[in-house]
Amino acid sequence: MKASSITKRTKHGSSLIETVVGSIFIVIIALFLVDVAAIVICQTQNDALAKHCARAASNFPNKTVADQALQKSAVDDVINQFKASNGGSKICVYLDNIVQSPLNSAQVLVVTRVECNFPVPIPLVGTSYITMKSEATEPVVADVIPPI
Repeated sequence: MKASSITKRTKHGSSLIETVVGSIFIVIIALFLVDVAAIVICQTQNDALAKHCARAASNFPNKTVADQALQKSAVDDVINQFKASNGGSKICVYLDNIVQSPLNSAQVLVVTRVECNFPVPIPLVGTSYITMKSEATEPVVADVIPPI
């Protein structure tokens, strides 16, 4: 009788240990997936930001330096809207942008950089953020021809 009660306790104890160890792995995987989801969302936001900035800048011809200032102003407006709609999120933080539009060219290139802060920092790697860069090119669509 004693031998059977020891066997039951041993089986019950080992399944409890297996459950605890398995739960630890499941929690680690779930936390890793939270970071991966944050990276995907942040990169998607950065791609959309670059595209919207390029589209805004392409509405102005780039024949003079004043036109390039208008392009930069349009890009700054889009970035201010991005910051306002982000609602103070600490996950996807805007860093800077570059607007490249050579005089008399038919294209505008915008490069944006954001910092993606991980919701759950990775302990072994020692980093809690990643910097992402996106580029978008749009053709200049507004080429005003003076009336004859």
